[in-house]
Amino acid sequence: MEPRDSISVYTDDRYAGKIYRNDEKKSLVLLGEFERLGLLVENMGRINYGPQMHDYKGIISEVVLEGEELTRGAFWDVWCLPLNNTKKADFKAIPTKLPGPGSLFRGRLVVQGQPADTWAKLVNFKKGILFVNGHNLGRYWPGAGPQQHLYVPGVWLKEGANEVIVLELDEVPATKTQLKIEFVDRPDVGKCSEH
Repeated sequence: MEPRDSISVYTDDRYAGKIYRNDEKKSLVLLGEFERLGLLVENMGRINYGPQMHDYKGIISEVVLEGEELTRGAFWDVWCLPLNNTKKADFKAIPTKLPGPGSLFRGRLVVQGQPADTWAKLVNFKKGILFVNGHNLGRYWPGAGPQQHLYVPGVWLKEGANEVIVLELDEVPATKTQLKIEFVDRPDVGKCSEH
């Protein structure tokens, strides 16, 4: 299977692993029997130069299970995960053991007084997308860096409760108490390298 750019693999809704486009071996050993195979494909942006200029996205080759090709339509299909309306999401209380990649988390930021520009620091989150009051603030991936915080314009905040939603695309720590978002008054854009 050729992923563009990463695929989170699930068997019967349980996370089984991830395949990245840069992995040397683009396969995954699935243990045990299962009824349903789920693939969450992430588009990480386009390459706009050089030999990979035509950077198609999604699953760009056959899906093979136990040596047999699974044809689209008969065995699998594709759905878009619309991120332009997070109000349709079905949020539940976070279980003791956190769900795997592809999880949506919702919280709130309470602003007292006039809202001002701030930066969001996602603590123990690994890679994903942050929304505040329905606005997509962008992707975070502190492990890849260099940027460590996301800018939150004050005009997108309001006095009182503000909705914060995180789409986490990687594995997170084992307990919900380890996850938090800090809103800080200075950005961390990472270390600059000299050329």
